[in-house]
Amino acid sequence: MDTPHNDQYAQHPGHPAGGSAEGENHKRNSVILGVIGLFVAGIILGPLALWQAGKAQALGVRATAGKVLGWIDVVAGVLLLFMFVL
Repeated sequence: MDTPHNDQYAQHPGHPAGGSAEGENHKRNSVILGVIGLFVAGIILGPLALWQAGKAQALGVRATAGKVLGWIDVVAGVLLLFMFVL
């Protein structure tokens, strides 16, 4: 019964289905940065969330929530910046 390593652990709760543990860490970090960026320093944390999401996707882990939150942070940060400058 030779099953690939990821398939063997994907059947058990708590183990990521596909992707690496490092990719899952980047995914989690992107979501954390994105959520914090909604409240504080979105113009800085948004691009960091996008960067972490990109690293997760490079490792085969989908990080859609981190990307969405990162873009929301960037757009909100730019809008706030324009509001304070004008």
